[in-house]
Amino acid sequence: MNNGNGHGGTGAAASSRTNGNGHDPVVPEVAPLALKRGGFIAGYPPFEYLELENHDKMWDKPRFGLYLHLPYCRKRCTFCFYKVYTNRHLLPMEDYLAALHREIELYGARPELKARPVNTVYFGGGTPTTLSVEQMRALADKLRETFNITPDVEWTVEGEPGTLDEERAINLREIGVTRLSLGVQSFNDDLLARNGRSHGVSHALRAVGYARNLKFPVLNIDLMSGMIDETPETWDASLDTLIGIKPEHVSIYRMEVYKNTLLYNAGFTGPGVGGIPTDAQELVQWHRAVERLEGAGYTQVAGHAFILKPEHNHVQRGDNWSTGELLGMGVSSFSYLNGVVFQNSSKWDEYVGNASAGRSAVKRSVRLSSKGIMGREMVLGLKLFRVDRVAFQARHGFDPTDLYGPRISQLEREGLLHVTPEAIELTRRARDYVDIICAVFYLPEHQDKRFARFATEDELEDSSVLDIAAAPITLSASMLTPQPAVVAP
Repeated sequence: MNNGNGHGGTGAAASSRTNGNGHDPVVPEVAPLALKRGGFIAGYPPFEYLELENHDKMWDKPRFGLYLHLPYCRKRCTFCFYKVYTNRHLLPMEDYLAALHREIELYGARPELKARPVNTVYFGGGTPTTLSVEQMRALADKLRETFNITPDVEWTVEGEPGTLDEERAINLREIGVTRLSLGVQSFNDDLLARNGRSHGVSHALRAVGYARNLKFPVLNIDLMSGMIDETPETWDASLDTLIGIKPEHVSIYRMEVYKNTLLYNAGFTGPGVGGIPTDAQELVQWHRAVERLEGAGYTQVAGHAFILKPEHNHVQRGDNWSTGELLGMGVSSFSYLNGVVFQNSSKWDEYVGNASAGRSAVKRSVRLSSKGIMGREMVLGLKLFRVDRVAFQARHGFDPTDLYGPRISQLEREGLLHVTPEAIELTRRARDYVDIICAVFYLPEHQDKRFARFATEDELEDSSVLDIAAAPITLSASMLTPQPAVVAP
């Protein structure tokens, strides 16, 4: 039992009582145990506690989703820290897709997965809309013939506006995509070019037109706060355009500079450097966005996400950040199944070689302890602003306050959590700092890696993606040059 400081308690009798400092529980005195021979325990709990109804519960499975990583892009955005490839000749996309098809077959051959209902599908990247119509349709067909895709599946595809032509958009709707997510980032051409994006505003508006004409049930538009040379005026203008479009879902991410980005390599190492807004300036942008979106009828549902109506919420996110399970396929993809977090190889040749040969592409994994599963639910659940105490206790036999009492009390005193008998909720103020607050609930063994991201400088020196500059440099012309709007497959 966790007594709030990450270490074990001393027994059930002290389940929620501590000496006030979050350490040794206060154990009430009990009578000595009466020892005698006799009695035989054959199982646990005693059979009298078995329920007389709901006898199918042993077959219940959590909600289940699929994620496919499609890592090819026309160019690498200067701020991008994801696993992406831009050279289709050096790392052929056809070979990658063949390996991905083989990995789908490998998992589909497992009876426990083949028949399991799939509630959500997500094609992420990279840029999935760089695939040709034929490649996209073949991938969707492979999933449907391999897995039990439910009729009401939420099917998301990410798209970069410059790659989404009308034929591709029609094809997405025909294969069953219900949620189109456009990475727009800004509705200002100068800022898009300055920050290394491949598309222009006209491409974004064209893609929005396709989405509306084809009646995708949910259109998500990504904006990015804290971009290089963003001003209050340009930010407000982008919000004007966004609100005028009225997408069902809005995501606003802060631009952060990690060590495996072109920006970092060019000497743009963080807030206040080279035109990147300071933390205070970015916070003003964020507050302005929240104000404008809420004024336009949106509700904030996660640290970065806003919706017009409840039915517009992103289902796979809600599943992943609660009790759902996810199978990720493709290079570097993450999964969570049966209490195990695992990740595929992040190296193209290793992934393609193993998957193509019918071997597992998994490179690393960890089975979570009971404490780890509860910690995961707290960390990710609070990213959705609320952990249901009643449901948590029904699943685990513990109330979150039994496990994290001192931490919860501290955050409540600081005005960051609101605690009721039903739930633990982030306050309005806390929503600006959701990830920092969620990290408070990391297990002790994970605390030192809370915000370590992807690569150190030493690791990058051996990377084929970047070369570490000996001194800060400016962004090169090639990093900023817009690319053709649509790339032929």
